[in-house]
Amino acid sequence: KSFKRKTKISKLSAVKDPLKQTRHHRVIESIFVSMCNSKLFEDLTVDSNQDWIMNHYTEEQTFKDWSLSYSVVKNSKSTIYIQPIGTFCKEGHRLLEWLQSYCSAFFHGIKVSVLSAVSVSKVGCNVRSNSGTGRCQLRATDIIDFLKKVRMPNAICTVAVTMIDLYPRDSWNFVFGLASLTNGVGVFSFARYNDSFYTAPPIQDSAENYDSVEVTDRLLWRACKVMSHEIGHMFGVKHCVYYNCAMNGSNHLEESDRRTEHLCPICLRKLQEALKFDLADRYSALLKFCKGTEMPLQEFGVYKEWLANALSFLETSNYKKKVAGRPR
Repeated sequence: KSFKRKTKISKLSAVKDPLKQTRHHRVIESIFVSMCNSKLFEDLTVDSNQDWIMNHYTEEQTFKDWSLSYSVVKNSKSTIYIQPIGTFCKEGHRLLEWLQSYCSAFFHGIKVSVLSAVSVSKVGCNVRSNSGTGRCQLRATDIIDFLKKVRMPNAICTVAVTMIDLYPRDSWNFVFGLASLTNGVGVFSFARYNDSFYTAPPIQDSAENYDSVEVTDRLLWRACKVMSHEIGHMFGVKHCVYYNCAMNGSNHLEESDRRTEHLCPICLRKLQEALKFDLADRYSALLKFCKGTEMPLQEFGVYKEWLANALSFLETSNYKKKVAGRPR
């Protein structure tokens, strides 16, 4: 399969919506058009025939496509819930706190709440030992069924996280995560985002007592990226084919690592329309997270610089003046 980059004209067309032509929408649209014309965003690249877009049919989703299919979040749906599964040691709980902080900034204006961890036995999922790694695995489809039953009435979505490896069905080796977008639930594992998964022998690795995790800067960085990507799908945002974007698909860990943390203008417009956040306030919240002193944030250095440039671009574009007093 060959890959052809999207043209500038197709990107500009994708960020616009001719159906939304109130004065407010024209102002907002002009800001996203100017972002498309800026140097902040890079083209989507393909480095390997194993990359996602070379192996999966990925349909374009313009802003107009998204707006016609997505129901804006109702006021009664107010919270993103993170549901830990399995035992979490002190390091694991710190990871959850930092993920909560990152998601609160990424999905700016939405409450993000971490629920109490539930045991594997309470979830009632099938458990197996992977024949290749010797490590414990949980059946992801069983976790999805559990989340559907316990979903809170005010949940925008509920996302389960675990440090235990996952598999979707008996014939599969593993899966990073799984989601049911129609039900607003998903689960993903950070097990394979931890470098020690591939090097250290499985110690104390069973479903009920897996509690050993070293929260490195790379693990936190990877966890924040996968968490924001998967929750982004819960807002109806499909895989991006326009730019190097947080919503690009990833087929393997190396590809996931080279994908960026930020949303492109097209995907950002979708999320902004859903949540009605102020762009500058959101970027400022993310930059504040990246400047934190309590977390291992070495891997966020490039993103921190990018966020500062994005805020400078908005300031130069008189963004605050343009949106002042306008409804969100």
